[in-house]
Amino acid sequence: MSIKGRVVDVLSQVAVVSPLRSQVEGLLKSAAHRFPTSRTVGSFCHHFGIKLMEHEGQSFERIATLGTGGRMYCDTDKQIGLLNLRFYFSGTLTGQTEDERPIVELMSRWVRPGDVFFDLGANLGFYSCFVSPLCGPSGAIHAFEANPRLIPNLRRSIELNKEWSRIKLNATAVGRESNTSLTLYGIDRIGSSSLHPHGWLDKDSAVTVPVISIDSYVKENKISRIDVMKVDIEGAELEAFQGMEHTFKLCPPGAIVCELMPAGVSDRASSAAPSREIADYLSARGYEAFTVVDVNGQPRLRAISSDMIANGTHVTNVVFVLPIMKSERSQFFLPHGS
Repeated sequence: MSIKGRVVDVLSQVAVVSPLRSQVEGLLKSAAHRFPTSRTVGSFCHHFGIKLMEHEGQSFERIATLGTGGRMYCDTDKQIGLLNLRFYFSGTLTGQTEDERPIVELMSRWVRPGDVFFDLGANLGFYSCFVSPLCGPSGAIHAFEANPRLIPNLRRSIELNKEWSRIKLNATAVGRESNTSLTLYGIDRIGSSSLHPHGWLDKDSAVTVPVISIDSYVKENKISRIDVMKVDIEGAELEAFQGMEHTFKLCPPGAIVCELMPAGVSDRASSAAPSREIADYLSARGYEAFTVVDVNGQPRLRAISSDMIANGTHVTNVVFVLPIMKSERSQFFLPHGS
């Protein structure tokens, strides 16, 4: 630990045992909401959170309230609970390889009452919980998470949002075919476990998980519309889309927000489909690719090519949109070439 880290750690310990603990906690929440990407604020929140969990022991419990009013559960789990505390302090999604706040801002304006939202790779549940108040009781959320390590906490977070809308949790991976099983690697790497053996994953930390195709799921649940689909499944995107052929014909998602991993990412498993192949696959099914940019504090979509996606140097989120949806939401799109 650096000298700065030790100082922050000591100050956090003093704050946790002082009579002003609640006030300090409130001040950190306010600071993190205002400066969500500040390393200094984030460091204080992290160390204070650790000390808070240690001090309160098994009685520790917090509820994170997100920008839309959605909620997430934080408990004594030293890994999951601490990760969820990021949402408790900041109210948004920070600390990622890529800053996902532009995607969060887009979702807050794009998702509407009555929408059907598919969350492939729900992880800790941020997006499902975030859009829950936006979809409302007339909408629905279908969350898919393969990592069994996350399911108990995810269920508790989903329960907190039942007043807003229906969230159906599916403890399964998404792939080409249903009624199969695959190996999920790195289950202790929260948010990074994958069906592909990437170099950064512990191959000994693996489990066999069930797999379902979206085509089967849509048919079994009599789903007739999908407004938005979020896909973050660490390299298994193409397999998931290949299991959607009938869905693309019957009720294609109006917009697909997909995290893509360029071929140049270090230690990326060769078995994972290149980002260009995924982009071209969706393009062949009528989708246009966009990236989210900030224009005067508003999220806007700028067109990008398969070459731009393929030549990226880091993990990035791409928004794939059908022309009919683009026409209906024209206010979100920048003119080509801008």
